[in-house]
Amino acid sequence: MFQQVVSLGPNCRSKFHIEKLLGPYVTRGGVFDWQRTPSAAVIEYLRRDFQGVFERRDLIIVDGQVRNCRFGTSHKHAFPGELVESQLEQLYPSARQKHDYCCRVTRSALENGYSTVFVLCAPVVPEHLGEIAELVKWRRPERRFVILQAPEGDHDDDWDGDHEIWARHLSGFTFTPPLRVMAKFHRRRLLKKLRDLKLGKR
Repeated sequence: MFQQVVSLGPNCRSKFHIEKLLGPYVTRGGVFDWQRTPSAAVIEYLRRDFQGVFERRDLIIVDGQVRNCRFGTSHKHAFPGELVESQLEQLYPSARQKHDYCCRVTRSALENGYSTVFVLCAPVVPEHLGEIAELVKWRRPERRFVILQAPEGDHDDDWDGDHEIWARHLSGFTFTPPLRVMAKFHRRRLLKKLRDLKLGKR
C-alpha cells in the first residue's frame, strides 16, 4: 500500500493512466506530466533541483515545436503548435511561470516523505534507472518507494498506448492518500465549483 503515485515521464501517458485508473487523490500535475523528458533529462532535473532547466537561451523551434537544445526536452503542451521565433519570445514568460509551478509540485512530491510509486511510461536503461533511484532516495532516505518501469507490450500507435495493458500494470498497487491530501483536493474542487457558479451568474 502506498500514499501517492508520481509520473517520471517521459511524456503524459503515465499521468493519463494514473489519473484514469487510480483517481485524483494520488496524482498531481508535476513537470514530467506536461513535457517529453528523456531519462537523462529527468536525472538532470533531479540533480539540479529543477533549477536552470528551462532557460530561454536553450529553447529552439523545430518543426513548429519548442525543444530544449541543452537537455533534449520538448514542450508541446507549454506552447501552441506551429510556432515562430517572435511568438516564442512573447509566450515564454507565461510558459516559464507554468513550468516553475509544475517543478514546485514535483519537488514537493519528492520531499513530502509519502510512500510512493514512481511510474515510467517508456523503458529506461539500468544505469539511468539506478541514478534516478539514488537521486529520489537522497531527498528522503527513509521514504519507501518503488520505480515502476513501463509495461511490457505497450505500443506507440496512439499517444495513450494500450489501456488494457496499463490497467493490468497498475492493478497490483493500492493507495491510501493522507487525509490532508484528500482535504486539499475537496477544497480545490469546492472552490472551482464556486468559481463556475459565479461565472454562470454573469
